[in-house]
Amino acid sequence: MFRFTGAIILVVCLCHELVSAQTYGLDIVPRDDLGPPSLFPISYAEFEGIRQDLAQSTKRTLSLELGPKLVEVKAFYLEKRQDSVGPAISANDSAIPKWGSYFDLLATSSQFGGRLIGEGELAYSTLGLATESIQQPMMSRLALKGSWGKASYGLQHRSFGTGFVSIAGAKIDHELDERQLWGEYAFDSFSLKGLIGESREKNTDTNELTLTKTAGTQLNLSKGGWSALLSSTYSLSGQGQRQQTDAFTNALSIAYHPMSFLTIEPGFSVKKEWDRNTGSRTDTPSAGFALICSPDRDLQFTSRASYARGVSEDPLKENSTLNTSALLNWKIGKSFLGEQSLSVQVEYKHVAQTSALNSSQPNLTGLVQWKVAGF
Repeated sequence: MFRFTGAIILVVCLCHELVSAQTYGLDIVPRDDLGPPSLFPISYAEFEGIRQDLAQSTKRTLSLELGPKLVEVKAFYLEKRQDSVGPAISANDSAIPKWGSYFDLLATSSQFGGRLIGEGELAYSTLGLATESIQQPMMSRLALKGSWGKASYGLQHRSFGTGFVSIAGAKIDHELDERQLWGEYAFDSFSLKGLIGESREKNTDTNELTLTKTAGTQLNLSKGGWSALLSSTYSLSGQGQRQQTDAFTNALSIAYHPMSFLTIEPGFSVKKEWDRNTGSRTDTPSAGFALICSPDRDLQFTSRASYARGVSEDPLKENSTLNTSALLNWKIGKSFLGEQSLSVQVEYKHVAQTSALNSSQPNLTGLVQWKVAGF
């Protein structure tokens, strides 16, 4: 509970005077700065974007402004029916909850004309089925960021409890702490960003601690109807002096807008890993392609495909992964139930392990959802 104290104090101590309250519907959720990109698998920018777009079943969002623009508090609540309960659990078991919920409280304070912005956030998620009573599916985040002229900067700390599931679907299996520091400077035709970070993951079963230190740079070019992002990242991870692994990742992604309603996003990356204990090396090149089309504000089609191939001196790390997906979102309109939307999603995934005795079977899934959102 001590890791949540800072965020709680930020919310409670500043709540002296209520000035205004406002509810936001599906179409008018304000788009704030999505924050810095993450060096770690769960990007807060992507997490915040999905939360604001709200491609889910039921949502409630409340925004409060406290004091003379001293702090803004946003409360967010979401309910989602569980897609599955797992092979070992009966779907007809009345003791298993059929609905999961997600509650998030975000407090933001901006001082000195945006040169310093403080954020405190608490989230509680039961979107995943808890298998142990000791799980604490909570997330806390503290961040400072700002901009001064052409320079921007920030730092943040995040803590995840075991069993926490984000609304993007990422599940935390073990306790995880993340720290990140970043800075960016915008030149005339490009911007350059540097990031350093550290993550600590504690395995509750073995009581082992995995430490990962990461540093990276990003070069962002933008001109006319296209933009390009070139990134390079180095990480060192391991459990003490055992199982230490160095990894270098270089990636290039491009976004091209030939028309106002069409976006084409190709990408390519190469990851090189080196196991310090065994001396084995692994190269994993990957390529991806995305097509986003929005011919109408109420209709959006997204298609993505990616392929990665791991080539290693260790046969256990030889693998290939193919992912493809197509998603169609259609906002039907308002009714007495609330804002209605229909989504159709098809996803295909195939993972092949070279050293496996039996070749893996491809996985094809489809999902049709009718959603009603409102306060």
